[in-house]
Amino acid sequence: MIATIVVLVIVALVLQLVSRLSGDETDSGSRPAPTRSSAPSVPERQAELRWKIKPAALRPKLAEAEFVAAIDGDFDGPYVTEQHGLWLTLTGTEDAEQTVLHAIDPATGKVRWQRPIDGALCTAEADPAGIICAEIVDRDATSGSGKRWRLQRLDPESGTIRRSVELNGWFSALHRSGNTVVALEQREPGPHAVLRGFDPKTLKQRWSRDLKDEPGQDEMFSENKVVHRKLPDQDRVLDRPRFRDVGPKTGHGSTARTELVALWAGGRTAFVRPDTGKLVMMPHCSRLVDDGKRLWCNEVAGAASYSYRGKLLHRIKGPRLAFPGDDGIGVDRNRPVFIDDGGAPVSVDLGSGKVGGAYAAPGAGSVWGMKTTPSVESVGRYTFLIGEAGTMLVDPERDKIIWTNTEITQSDQPLLQGTEVMFGYSTFSVVDVRNGKQRAEVDIDGLYIRMIGDRLAGVGPDEISLQRLP
Repeated sequence: MIATIVVLVIVALVLQLVSRLSGDETDSGSRPAPTRSSAPSVPERQAELRWKIKPAALRPKLAEAEFVAAIDGDFDGPYVTEQHGLWLTLTGTEDAEQTVLHAIDPATGKVRWQRPIDGALCTAEADPAGIICAEIVDRDATSGSGKRWRLQRLDPESGTIRRSVELNGWFSALHRSGNTVVALEQREPGPHAVLRGFDPKTLKQRWSRDLKDEPGQDEMFSENKVVHRKLPDQDRVLDRPRFRDVGPKTGHGSTARTELVALWAGGRTAFVRPDTGKLVMMPHCSRLVDDGKRLWCNEVAGAASYSYRGKLLHRIKGPRLAFPGDDGIGVDRNRPVFIDDGGAPVSVDLGSGKVGGAYAAPGAGSVWGMKTTPSVESVGRYTFLIGEAGTMLVDPERDKIIWTNTEITQSDQPLLQGTEVMFGYSTFSVVDVRNGKQRAEVDIDGLYIRMIGDRLAGVGPDEISLQRLP
């Protein structure tokens, strides 16, 4: 049992490391799990376990059942998503076959309903019309990939199908962008990427955008087959595809929508209007941040900014975007942080593209012979730069470091609770977000620790749990 846990932790850390290596990038913000802090002794806390569910309890007849990631097929997609007051998660085999969608009451851990959905893909974003999922109807005899799907809208109260349509396609991810459900296809034979937009109420197709003949489409694919689900039967696959909603935002809550949806994969990013499917641009863009007025992309020799209509604004040489960590949907906007080759944050005027000097110590390091540079983690309204020089609270608008904690040099997604922010993996350093001083250490059970809404969860292939901090 202990050996199994160790292997899972190592696999998780390797996936975190590789997930930050995007396209031509050779740096990463994730590192092996730290030992306890070497800082002066601080009080120890223990999170309270409220409930825990194992996949075998949900699927007693399925051998080696596990929770399936990601629920939406996005490389950054979650094990659990909260929609309509429920936690939604999938169980199935290691290859995401024989999948069942489970709706869990987050307060009690009890299953409200469950529904078999073979090869399920479900949007991580809630839609007022219901829960949007896709189910494999027919698989390719050679590869086993789904080549015909049933797109369906489920009743959140019961899981029954309110509406469904069958259609041909090679779906690999689903994403809700405003009032459009965007499906990503990885057609076989590849490399061949297609985006399709659907009405979430009627499930009728609104548009289709084939990227195969677009300049640079091949840069979205790679032989680096790091995926959460079954590999397509081809040499090159989409390289860690991620969806981002960018551009001017209108509406609030479930009616909010943005001007563009971005498919970020490998060295290119396709920017598409979700309402019409118009391709605005597909530049070299191996890292992406929306600063609220323009889009920033990493290029081979530096970074570039674009208008939301696809016009090149500025191209800078040298500094590049630090990897934009994400603690939720779309939160890596408005917080671009640029770093030099040594991992030091560098001042860049966003309006003019003028490059200034470094404003903090270098933070580059190495893991298993690979160079690593600091990553940016945006949590609530705070921006943290985490690297070998320590963890820094950054004011990216003024290019200023508010405080530095040199004891914390690595972390999974930080967790924010009031005036405290927690850095680490299973053992977290609890830091006062106002001054960077460590208040305590807390142990939290789970392979990955995530905030789901305002609840603290442990998630992973072997268990899902609800926990409460003291």
